[in-house]
Amino acid sequence: MFLDVTGTLLPDGGDDVPEPTRRAVAAVIGRGIPVVPCTGRSTLGVLPIAEQLGLGKGSMFIASNGAVTAELTGNRHRPFQIVRQRLFDPWPALTVAAVVAPQMAMAVEQVGVGWRVNKPFPASRLRGLQHIVDERVLWSQHTTRAVVYAPGIAAYAPQIQGTGCTATTHGSDWIDLTAPGRSKASEADALRRRWDIHPDDTAAIGDGINDRALLRQVRHGFAMGAAPQAVKDAANYVTGTLDHHGAAAALDTLTLSTREPGSEPVESTPAETTPAKTGAAEARAVAR
Repeated sequence: MFLDVTGTLLPDGGDDVPEPTRRAVAAVIGRGIPVVPCTGRSTLGVLPIAEQLGLGKGSMFIASNGAVTAELTGNRHRPFQIVRQRLFDPWPALTVAAVVAPQMAMAVEQVGVGWRVNKPFPASRLRGLQHIVDERVLWSQHTTRAVVYAPGIAAYAPQIQGTGCTATTHGSDWIDLTAPGRSKASEADALRRRWDIHPDDTAAIGDGINDRALLRQVRHGFAMGAAPQAVKDAANYVTGTLDHHGAAAALDTLTLSTREPGSEPVESTPAETTPAKTGAAEARAVAR
């Protein structure tokens, strides 16, 4: 089960997972189903959520829109170790962004530490320390993820992506930049293959545009009730809203697969998925 965080488990800017969702996650784990947070948040933003969900040593998470896959260590001094990450050169994208929005705020991720920024960001938008540096320093090194933040900047996402990166918008004022071809969906599939999990035994819950490919890719995709229509269209099912604990309702439907090892997968495409419908429906997942 791949779980989006913001907008699915808790509101934007929030850090407290509601008790019904915590209980539902604990029940899923108790049934032997791996639960993997899969989020646009940085590694530092994932750690408190993983703790609340009861994810212990050996549990995995996908952060920064797929730029980083990490494993929890159970060590408070070094709480995670990186399993997969992909760096890219942010200079071309940030150069274009600076032309179209000269007053924008820019940030470059330092995994497990914080961010290098050209000006302060709201603390609720970037987790970790913010180190203000000259713009030439900002884009001088390869990174897992960069951010551009300015009113209306999302309209320029196609031009910025044309520089050779993945540009993921969040509202009209925010673009996440990662390596080309890197996304929640690509890293979730890499993790599924690592664990040798049957494609039909995968599920995900999400609410954002950056969740669409993941919801199409898994066999049982749940869109949150307040998700945009494009996200609902990518899912098999539509569950309740955040206020109505829709993620918990979807999690409660999951059962452990009894599929025999070595079974041939039944691949699905977006055109073959069941039209999204309101309410949770039975889904199946498999433990590694």
